[in-house]
Amino acid sequence: PDRDRDFLWRSEGPGRFTALSARPPADPHGLFQLDFKPFEPVLRQGDRLRFDLRANPVVARRDGSGKRGKVRDVVMDALYATPRGARDGERWACIQSAGRDWLLRQGEANGFVLAGDPAIDGYTRVRLPRQGAKDAEFHSLDFAGVLEVRDPGRFLARLAQGYGKARAFGCGLMLIRRAR
Repeated sequence: PDRDRDFLWRSEGPGRFTALSARPPADPHGLFQLDFKPFEPVLRQGDRLRFDLRANPVVARRDGSGKRGKVRDVVMDALYATPRGARDGERWACIQSAGRDWLLRQGEANGFVLAGDPAIDGYTRVRLPRQGAKDAEFHSLDFAGVLEVRDPGRFLARLAQGYGKARAFGCGLMLIRRAR
């Protein structure tokens, strides 16, 4: 209770999770089979990495008063200007373009560039039931591809923090491995 949450996690299927944590996991009740190893990558500028990322990519547009406006996922933001009757036909193109643009911005800010177009899939709506209130919901996108590290320090710092929102709900953990 006296610490901030210092880990990211991702569901890999029923009962299987991958986590990135600043400290080793603890299972005081013996509920899980834990397999862990230190995460200490040595990266250099120019290293190429394969990545997988499930993220809740969002954008906040300013309203007319100059204050931050409503936060939307990037796909719904891209579809906002499209008439409702035409949105189904534009959804896939918006997933690809808005997702790619968001990931490019993440790279610029966090020390990497994409090496080619990423695969973008899995536009998934997640509903979170709330007692006595309307369900909360968010959307996630699955990204996969190859990136090139430009600034190893910034890249590793952001990797530990996660990408996008909804990190408490299994989004934001970027899995990396050397590209061949």
